[in-house]
Amino acid sequence: MRKSQKTNHIIRSFGVIAAVLMIVSGVTFAALQTQQNVLTGNTIQTATANLQLSTDGTTYSDSHVGFDFNNLVPGGAALPVAGHSFYLKNAGGTPLALKFAINSSPSNPGGVDLSKVNVLLSTVGSGTGAQVFSVQSLVASASSGGLAIRGTNLPSGVTQQYKLQVQMAVDAVSGSSASLGNIDFAFSGIAQSN
Repeated sequence: MRKSQKTNHIIRSFGVIAAVLMIVSGVTFAALQTQQNVLTGNTIQTATANLQLSTDGTTYSDSHVGFDFNNLVPGGAALPVAGHSFYLKNAGGTPLALKFAINSSPSNPGGVDLSKVNVLLSTVGSGTGAQVFSVQSLVASASSGGLAIRGTNLPSGVTQQYKLQVQMAVDAVSGSSASLGNIDFAFSGIAQSN
């Protein structure tokens, strides 16, 4: 009977050792799974939105001297007949949705009805007609960034030519003549996802 007790002690000892090994190896396994790998020093940066304009297709900047729209006849054709040409260039790193506004109220000593003065904006070479904006709606939209220029976004690195014309409704002016001045046409580009 001593031999069987000794054998039981040995079997129990092996059982205890095996249990201890299982517990220790389980803790070691759990500790190995909680190790961390770290990516350090990350940065996040936006794309660049950079819309530039030109009146000659060569010299681009944020601002250029505008155009004179002379000899308009209320109720007559949009002038100038060929339009004043200018270019918008996306010099940034993301496509831009374009907007158009007049960023301050023009001088209006003759009391011209601004809702009856239209600015016609056409994309040269697109085959589409002019988009018509009233001066009043362009002034009103300045606080929200302007009115959308329809068509596709201006892709990064692309230049697009446009032309501007102006026309007045026959009843826009109440006197024999009138003029509007200090009109700043403002173009902006809103970054779009690719």
